Amino acid sequence: GLIPGDYYIRPIMKEYQFTPGSKMLTISEGLEVEVEVEARRVAFSCYGKVTTLNGTPQSGAVVEAVGTGEDCTVLEEGTTGPDGVYRIRGLSPNCAITVSVRSDKSENLRRASPPSRLVQVAAKDTTGVDFIVFHPSTTFDITGYVEVADEYLPSTKVILVEESKESGKKVHSSQLDQSRIFIFPSMDLSHSFTVKLESTLSPSMYNYKIPDVKVKSESPFQHHEIGFFPIRKSIPQEQVTRASFTAVAVIVLSMVLAANHATLVPVFTQVYHSVITRNNNDIQVTSSDNSGMEYIDDVHKSGIRRGKSRKR
Repeated sequence: GLIPGDYYIRPIMKEYQFTPGSKMLTISEGLEVEVEVEARRVAFSCYGKVTTLNGTPQSGAVVEAVGTGEDCTVLEEGTTGPDGVYRIRGLSPNCAITVSVRSDKSENLRRASPPSRLVQVAAKDTTGVDFIVFHPSTTFDITGYVEVADEYLPSTKVILVEESKESGKKVHSSQLDQSRIFIFPSMDLSHSFTVKLESTLSPSMYNYKIPDVKVKSESPFQHHEIGFFPIRKSIPQEQVTRASFTAVAVIVLSMVLAANHATLVPVFTQVYHSVITRNNNDIQVTSSDNSGMEYIDDVHKSGIRRGKSRKR
């Protein structure tokens, strides 16, 4: 494929040194020219694999090698393929390098574990320099601790409210039965939330303030401590004395009735029968009065009829 003429040839391949380094050739028409070049390997490669925590290969991750000594000025990088494997070429032997995943140059990566690895390059390829990468979290977890007295634990509940432009929406709730620690499921980082307390204690009997904590979605895990300190209201002495006297009077009356049960029952029975008899007599008198009025009315009507007969 070359037209006749003079050519300058220079073999180039990373990690190899060629002898001769260059050569001039003259190509004549119709002739084939063979050139012998001796290659000697002078640098080597570093191989490894980048995966996620569950072992899925991570493609497109940029892995960088940087020399650590004054005599080692290496700065090379490689990119993982679909299988998560990378290769960094051109590493000089007897050189110490630091290998790390560049999350700032990689797409959708937050960090890698370990952050970096120190490798001593020998006169051969280095393998097994692997990393585990973590993607940016889209959710975050909320936990907390409520400082409250044991007697108020059953009446205290922690709720998680999602803040919106319209109004707050209750998302989750946690009843503090035996533990003061609460844990909510993972929530979306793009939303804002407020942790609040609810109490079934009567405001008429206790003084307390319902605390709340604004939750900012800045990290994948957040822990908050909330204090809840109800104070029982004091009852005025006059109300206590009046209630005490009323209770004592009721108790004494009940004891008197119980002690004189055999004596009081006949008395109550006699009074009951007297009331019943009186009511029956009132009913009979009312009936007699009604009969008398009916008789008078009949006599009056008879007299009117007789008077009309005499006029005729």
